[in-house]
Amino acid sequence: MNWNDYAIYYDWEFELICTNQREDIHIWKALAKKFGDSILELCCGSGRITQELIKDAHNIFAIDNSNEMLDILRAKNLPNLEILNSNMPTFKLDRKFKFAFISYSSFQQLLTLEDQITCLNNIHDHLEDGGVLAMDINPRICEGEDILPRTHSYTAKYPINNSTVTMYTSYRIDRINQVKHWRDEYLEIPQNGEEQITYVDISLKECSIDYMRLLFEKCNFEISNIYGDFDKGEVSEDSENMIYVVRKK
Repeated sequence: MNWNDYAIYYDWEFELICTNQREDIHIWKALAKKFGDSILELCCGSGRITQELIKDAHNIFAIDNSNEMLDILRAKNLPNLEILNSNMPTFKLDRKFKFAFISYSSFQQLLTLEDQITCLNNIHDHLEDGGVLAMDINPRICEGEDILPRTHSYTAKYPINNSTVTMYTSYRIDRINQVKHWRDEYLEIPQNGEEQITYVDISLKECSIDYMRLLFEKCNFEISNIYGDFDKGEVSEDSENMIYVVRKK
């Protein structure tokens, strides 16, 4: 995922189209309050959730692999915040945390079992005894047709550059490896008419509930709860988000 190229559009597009995902803040605030400081946030992006937790007086150590996204977060000048540019499987810190979390299906950007295990073992090493990890998983990544051709998604005013952005999306599903690969195209037309095109690729791996149970067991985590929505509802066949709360053994 080329997050650096996408960073300029991320916050704007999220508010434009991600209606359901905005509700995730409720569960992260509740879990942070329950499990307390110190908090490790992985794949923090531009700090959409970070800034809300800091408003609740939490201390956050935020990690992301995109410097462009982190620059947006740094520009917010938030207190009680430390930042590191690194990756989920490979970050190294000389401290441990009571609570760690990964929002917005970001764990599913790890496309191999090896990388997922490496990541969970790394997080395990950075949690205090009995520390808690929570993550938001989309269990229905590979639903739909195998291929979606280039399709118009939206056209909207982009106030940051006083321009118009048209976004097209396409995808293909790798059924063997259970991975969906998207390509999004952002056509930006400013007032002077000079077009700019940005291509953004993202791939996410399908992770069923049985798969996640086995993965957590292998990496020495015990599942405390699995929620079927951001209001801590029960898991159902219609759940579009599953929030796993697991404890370090």
